[in-house]
Amino acid sequence: MTGARALRLGAFDVERRWRPDGLAALPEIVDRGADVVASAMDELLAVACGPGDVLVTGAPVPVAWHEVLAGAGIGFEHRVAPGGVGGSVEQRLVARPPADLGGLGFEPYAVLPESAGVVGALGLRAELPDWRVVRAVSSKSWSNALVRELGLAGAGVVVDSVAGLQAQVEALDGAPALLKDPFGVSGRGTLALTSPLVLRSVVRVLDKQVRRGLDVEVLVQRRFDPVADFSAQFSVRPGGRVDWLGTRLIENTGFAYAGSRPAPPWLAERLSALGYREIMADVGAALAGAGYRGPVCVDSMLLRDGTLVPVLEINPRTSMGLISVLAGRRLAADPERARLVVRPVRGGAGFDRLVALLRADGVLLEAGGGGVLPLSSGTLASSRGRLYCAVVARDEAGHRALGAALDAVLGAWQVDRAS
Repeated sequence: MTGARALRLGAFDVERRWRPDGLAALPEIVDRGADVVASAMDELLAVACGPGDVLVTGAPVPVAWHEVLAGAGIGFEHRVAPGGVGGSVEQRLVARPPADLGGLGFEPYAVLPESAGVVGALGLRAELPDWRVVRAVSSKSWSNALVRELGLAGAGVVVDSVAGLQAQVEALDGAPALLKDPFGVSGRGTLALTSPLVLRSVVRVLDKQVRRGLDVEVLVQRRFDPVADFSAQFSVRPGGRVDWLGTRLIENTGFAYAGSRPAPPWLAERLSALGYREIMADVGAALAGAGYRGPVCVDSMLLRDGTLVPVLEINPRTSMGLISVLAGRRLAADPERARLVVRPVRGGAGFDRLVALLRADGVLLEAGGGGVLPLSSGTLASSRGRLYCAVVARDEAGHRALGAALDAVLGAWQVDRAS
């Protein structure tokens, strides 16, 4: 027993692990670099840790990572999942359970089939929802059915055959359309039908899989024209009560996540007038009725014509938006001053050098101040890496200045690697 409050861990590719066997997949470009990044994103859970919590990651981290987090006021105990056995962090803990973690709480990034085994093997204190329930409510098919049940804008149509997919696309009469895998996330499993050629390619790929005995389950949805992408962050209690955590504006590059920040006043006022939080309370009640409890992120849109699309998808797990909220609470006296920022990187001179450059430029965040705090080290290792960082500034001008400074540092960092 360490005296810590909670054990935290998590795989950020949970949708892939929830996805049932036997489903046909939409065509996509396989990005091995993205898999490397996802495998190291468990480091981001550090901002959720309080003093005495234990964070278990799948891989070692550099000393500088601990140092910059501690310097920003984030303290916790870190361990690497047991070695000598293969598999996920959860499987490694079950195979070689540490003897000194009994009695801790358990706060996984998401509930997986292995989660209950971790609780039992380590003697943790946790009442988790059944992973099958979590998988069910994470599906876009489930959330689309809920949208229809609640009479909300933005519903699509779930098809179960290639012919049904073609018919539904034709029913849109040339309107821009998206095809979504029920367990896709953050750009993976979403395909824009930009031309008849793309549709023919999809039909060909799905037909081949159907002939091999796989089932079709695809959400066909009109492609919306948003003025704002945002998410609701809340927690569902067993009785259905929703603990509200905030609304975050989402920044995307294409379909890929690029950062989160507090909703600007104009958006917050508009959502209040449209009853957004009341809709989220209904969503929370539906999740509780299905047997779910825990953190929730609901992705939403406000369209240019003023229409609110309150439920694009439901993520019954920790999310980047929640990490953004927690970073604000941990790092800033006023959480509205904090943002989560993501930058693509293509190799660099290592995490230690990145920290040194940020410090030399005077923009490395330290406790109580403003600046840039790199939250991940392993995500930089891929040739198509990503830097996740918290940025705290007094105002919009300060955020622009820090963004420019970060870009300059990353430019020098990548040049250092090349030389």
